[in-house]
Amino acid sequence: MRKFLTIISYTVLPVWLALVGLATYLWVTNDKSGDLMRLGLIDGGAEYTDSIFELALPEVYYTGQENDSLLRLDTCGVVVVGDSFSHGGGVGKTGDYVNYLAHESGRKVVVYTPPKDPTLDSPMQVAYDLLNLGVIDSTNCRNLVVQEVERYLVDRHCRFVTTHTSLPRPEAEDAGEAAEEEKRQDYSPLLRVKDYIFYRFLGANPIYTAPLNQPLFGGEAPSKLYFYNDDVNLGINVTDGQQRLIVSCFEDVIEAARRQGVNLVILIAADKYDMYQDFIAGENPYPAKTLNEDIAQWMPVEGKQCLLFSKDVLHPLVERGVKDVYLYNDTHWSPASSHLISQAIIERLR
Repeated sequence: MRKFLTIISYTVLPVWLALVGLATYLWVTNDKSGDLMRLGLIDGGAEYTDSIFELALPEVYYTGQENDSLLRLDTCGVVVVGDSFSHGGGVGKTGDYVNYLAHESGRKVVVYTPPKDPTLDSPMQVAYDLLNLGVIDSTNCRNLVVQEVERYLVDRHCRFVTTHTSLPRPEAEDAGEAAEEEKRQDYSPLLRVKDYIFYRFLGANPIYTAPLNQPLFGGEAPSKLYFYNDDVNLGINVTDGQQRLIVSCFEDVIEAARRQGVNLVILIAADKYDMYQDFIAGENPYPAKTLNEDIAQWMPVEGKQCLLFSKDVLHPLVERGVKDVYLYNDTHWSPASSHLISQAIIERLR
């Protein structure tokens, strides 16, 4: 028995202690390091996030509306449907464009968060259903802002349907249990250790990097671009069939808004890689991304008037060398950029 314990103390125990130590280290160092650093298990960025957070405004907009029956009874100046850019991605809800929109427009802004459902992962699908099913119209909502991120646009538009007859009902108990389970999966120390081993030793890290030809960030690596690998794996080489589906989806949502008398603004949030690809030093090893420009070409004039490309608003700042247009350790733009996006939206409100 003593011999067995001795063997254990020299073999299994050190490995177990190393795993516990690594799990603790990853848990602590990636707490506030931005979604790119957390996803890639890259150490650094917490102090940077804190400094950016200090620039954000107090939160004022109304959230928590996930029941479309209640939304029918609500009256507000703006309803927002979107993904993480509209739900506090980056430094939290105080720094997102919706908060600035509420502050500067002086209107009641409601962010609609549909129940988790695989058919409703697309903001355009949610917006169409809200309009087509009569959940919102000009009597309770004058403006609808639909925000969608560039990298998932092609896939989501290709799955768009006009056949839904209802929206899923929120079930508080099930939703709470699902959220807790998702939280456990996202933050499991053992999963972080597993990912760390895969990322460091098998080259499977989902975060790509590229050197920039000038310092464009204020973090620990001002001339280094961190971005999500899906930025160059999705939304590139769009086929003719996909192009037709993309345009058709836009047109269906625009027509639904017209029928309901609702002023529609469709905000397309450019991928971080797309925003900075022109500033990569040397020969860019990644494919050029032109989806924003392509959509602007594909859309007829009357439909194009509803589109607002964040790239058109923010790219001129990057060209002037403005730092932190996007967060260096995150996929989202900074509070300063949120402010500019909100101003561009306000110009289009009724």
